[in-house]
Amino acid sequence: MIFPPAFFDIMVHLSIHLAWEAKVCGPVQYRWMYPIERYLHKLNTYVRNKACPEGSIAEGYLAEECITFCSRYLRQVETKFNRVERNYDGGQPLQDKTQLSIFSLPGKTIGTGVLTVMTEELHHAATHYVLTNCDECLPFIEEHKDILRIQHGDDRVDELHKKNFVEWFSKKIQQLYVDGKVSAQMRSLAQSPGKQAVYYKGYNIHGFRFHTVQHDVTKKTQNSGVMVKGENQINCVPWYGTLTDVVELWYTGHNKVVLFHCNWFDTATKGKGYKEDRYGILSVNNKGKLNTQEPFVLASQATQVYYVEGIKNSAWSVVVETKPRNVFEMPTNEEEPYQEEESQTSHTYANRNEEEDNEE
Repeated sequence: MIFPPAFFDIMVHLSIHLAWEAKVCGPVQYRWMYPIERYLHKLNTYVRNKACPEGSIAEGYLAEECITFCSRYLRQVETKFNRVERNYDGGQPLQDKTQLSIFSLPGKTIGTGVLTVMTEELHHAATHYVLTNCDECLPFIEEHKDILRIQHGDDRVDELHKKNFVEWFSKKIQQLYVDGKVSAQMRSLAQSPGKQAVYYKGYNIHGFRFHTVQHDVTKKTQNSGVMVKGENQINCVPWYGTLTDVVELWYTGHNKVVLFHCNWFDTATKGKGYKEDRYGILSVNNKGKLNTQEPFVLASQATQVYYVEGIKNSAWSVVVETKPRNVFEMPTNEEEPYQEEESQTSHTYANRNEEEDNEE
């Protein structure tokens, strides 16, 4: 009634049915024709002689197949099959039994680092967080807490542990190292990193490419969103924040640990710091920051997200989780579902045969 009939050509007419088709048929990426059209365009580029287009396509296809076959066997030559991925993080380090797990985490820094002197407060927080997240330090953490419970009771255990554990652990490991009961790697960890740390603007880890907030200011992309799932989650809501600095701590013996210094959103207060709609979509208040004494996380613990600013209220941002590049989540159960079905079917057939034999 508004537009004339000539307005509704094939392109406009198809757009009317898109919402209905998505509702009936599901996501469009599983049924559209773009892959086929792109491949037809690729075959069209093989045509060099317009008088014989089929022969040109056949020769071009055969030439690419030969090049692909040969490139799989070339050594020390970069091809599309052996070139380094865009978000390559260096791969999983070689397992060394003499090296601590905290010193053998994957990851690769981006750009040139800047040597910066950390403040006393940040240095203590970073050192304490590294010790807390090192598997080899867990027995010493429990021992120190038990000592504090005996001396001061249960009320101030966490407070005194955060304040005194670094110094107590250093003295404890030094004495054990003199007695020959711990390795040089543990002694390196106990001596704490230097206050001079290297700050980077980016880091590749687990298929993600992280950048700091300062780097994202002039970019159209967003790579500074961080999500961490931890043990101290409130209401099963992960910690969300933004990456401010990539900090590389230096220990003795050429050992290094990379931490993410983040500004965290308040995911502890529902309604004020975060909210969730009826569809399960979570939004965070980007104006409210969480005051915490633990601004650091290990780079290996971080997962990348991005924040979409709300249209009606710019103070709220919708959280969207991203998928890592060329990294896939594999099921822990090695037996595939169809294998289970086959085993159940064969078991049923076996029972049927036994019953028929018994009847006979």
